[in-house]
Amino acid sequence: MNWLSVLFSLRRAIAVLLSTALLSLAFGQDKFVAIQPEQTAQYHINFARLFFASPEAEKAERAELEATLKDLESLKGKIEKSADNLQRAIQLNDRLQIQYQRHYSYLYLRNAVNTKDETSLAESSALEAEVTARTAFLRQELMRLADQPLATFVAQQPSLKKYLFAIESLRRYRPYTLSLKEEELLSATEPLNNDWQYELYKRLIAHMPLGAVRSADDPKAREERFKSGYARFASQRDLYAFALMRLAAAGNRMAQLRHYEDAASRAYFGRYWSKEEVNDLLDQLTRQADLYKRYQLLRADHVKKISGSEEAHLWDLSAQPAGLQLPRFTIDQASRIMRDALAPLGAEYGEELARLLDPANGRMDIVSGINRKSGGFSKGFIGFDSVFYSAGFAGSYNDVRVLTHESTHAIHRQLMNRNHVLPASASGPNYLFESFAIFNELLLPDYLGSHETDPIRKQYYLEQFLEGKGMIMFVAAPEAALEQAIYDGVAQGRIKGADEIDALTKGVYSRFSIWPDKHDELKNEWMRISLMYEDPFYYINYVYGGLLALKFYELYARDSKQFLPRYLALMRNGFDAPPGALLKRFLDIDLKDPRLVSDTCRILEGKLQRLDAIYSAR
Repeated sequence: MNWLSVLFSLRRAIAVLLSTALLSLAFGQDKFVAIQPEQTAQYHINFARLFFASPEAEKAERAELEATLKDLESLKGKIEKSADNLQRAIQLNDRLQIQYQRHYSYLYLRNAVNTKDETSLAESSALEAEVTARTAFLRQELMRLADQPLATFVAQQPSLKKYLFAIESLRRYRPYTLSLKEEELLSATEPLNNDWQYELYKRLIAHMPLGAVRSADDPKAREERFKSGYARFASQRDLYAFALMRLAAAGNRMAQLRHYEDAASRAYFGRYWSKEEVNDLLDQLTRQADLYKRYQLLRADHVKKISGSEEAHLWDLSAQPAGLQLPRFTIDQASRIMRDALAPLGAEYGEELARLLDPANGRMDIVSGINRKSGGFSKGFIGFDSVFYSAGFAGSYNDVRVLTHESTHAIHRQLMNRNHVLPASASGPNYLFESFAIFNELLLPDYLGSHETDPIRKQYYLEQFLEGKGMIMFVAAPEAALEQAIYDGVAQGRIKGADEIDALTKGVYSRFSIWPDKHDELKNEWMRISLMYEDPFYYINYVYGGLLALKFYELYARDSKQFLPRYLALMRNGFDAPPGALLKRFLDIDLKDPRLVSDTCRILEGKLQRLDAIYSAR
C-alpha cells in the first residue's frame, strides 16, 4: 500500500469516527436547533449573486431575452433554406433557453420564498407561455425538414451532428402538431385552461381550518389527527372534485385538439411510453402488490407487539418502540452525513455537493417562515448554478431525505454543466431524473444504518429504507392508476362528482394496500394528492424512477466498482438519445425487460426478511 492509499484510508476512518459522533449527538440533543440563529442569514438564496441584482434588474435584462427572441424570429420561414440558417436558429434557441430558464427560475423562486408575491408567479407563467408561443415556428420548421436536406446540411455544417437527436425528438411530434397559427393560439391559451385549478386547490388548502395539536405519543391524539385531517379535506370535497374534473376535461380536450387519444397518452408520449406500456407496468405491480401488503402487515403486527394493542390502525404506525428517540440533525450534521453517505459516487460528485451545501455560496433557501411555498425542490439549468429550496429545514430524518433527493437533481445539472452538455440536450424524461434522486435516497439510510451501533436505531434506518423510497413504486402506482382512471371516467361521463371519485379511489387503493378496507377515510385520499392538481401525470415518474433506482441499487451492491463509473457517465451525458437507449448504452438495463419488476422485488424481499428477523428477535 503506497502512502496515498494510507492517507486516503486514514481520512475515511476519521470521517467514519466523526460521522458516528455526529449521529450520537443527533439522537441526544435536548434543546435542539437545526439552524443556529447566526446561520440563518446564510441559508437563503443569494438572488443578487446567482440571478439578478434586483427585481428591477431582472425586468431590465428581459430586454436581452427579447432581443434573442427577435433574432430567432427573424429566421421564421428560412430555417429549411440553408445549413447556416439551421445552425444559427438552433444556436439562438440554445441561448434563448439559458436566458429564459434563468428568468423563469428567478421568478418562480421569488414566489416560493414569498407566496404573497403573486406577481412573480404570474410573470413566470406569462413568460413561459410567451416563449412557447413565439418559438412554435422553430418546432414547426424542424418537423418539416426532410431526411435528405437534413443530411445535406449536416455534411455542410458538421457541428449540426450533435443536434440530430434534439431535432429528431421534435420530429416525433409531427402527428400531434397543428398549423403554426393554431399552435401559437393553443400555447397562449393553455395556461388559462389548465392553471386555475391548482390555484383554487392552493386556496382551499390555505383556508382549511387547523386541527388541534396534541402529543403524537397519545394513541387517541394520533387517531384524532388522522380522522380530523381527512374530515377537513372532505368538508370542501365538492370544490376539490370540481377543480379536478375541470382539469381532467381541459387536459383531455387540449390533448385531443393535438390528435392524441387523451391527456394520459399525451403525457406518456413525451416520456417515450405508450398508454399500453404504462398500463402493463401498473398491472405487473398490481400482481406483485402482495409484497407491499406483507410489509404493511409486518409493520402493523410489530406495532401491536410493542404497544400491547389488540389491533393496529394506520395512525398507529407512527408509534416508536421504547428507547428510540427520533433522530434530529443540525444542518451541519446533515451536510457532513450527506457528503459521507454519497462519497462512493466519487470526487467530482462530492465537490459539486460540497459547493451546493456550503452556505457561503447562497444556493440553499431552507429557513422556515411565513408565506413560503410548501415542500422542497431544486431549480437550475445549463449556464447557471442550481439551487435548493425547502419550506424549512427542521432537522428531521425526512428533512435530510428531501435534501438528499433534491440535491441530486441540482448536482445532476451541475455534472451536465461540467461536461458542456448543450441546452438542447439538458432536459429529458423526468423519471430518469427521479431515478437518480431516489437511488441516493436509498444510499442515505443504508449509510446511517451501517454506522449505527444501537439495534433500535439500526431497525429505524431499515424501516426508513423501505418506508422512505424502497417501496415507492407501490406507493406511487395507485396514485398513477387513480389519476388515469379519473381522466378516463371524466371523458366517458362516469364521474359526475366527489362520490364517484371516492368509490374509484377506494377500489384502486385496495388493490395495493391493506388499509382502505379498514379505514373508510382513505376514500378521500384523492384530495390530498397535490401533484394531481399541480403537475398532472407526474406520479408515474416515481413508479418508473423507483423501479430504476432499485435496479441501480442492485447493480451497485453487486459490483460498485463497475457500476459507479458507468452510472456517473450517464448522469454527465445529458440526453442525446432516447431514455431506453441511454440506459442500455451506459448500464445495460432494458426498461422493457419483463424481469425488471420481479428482479427489483427480490431486493425488497431481502430487506423485508431482514426486518422480519429483527422484529421477531424483539
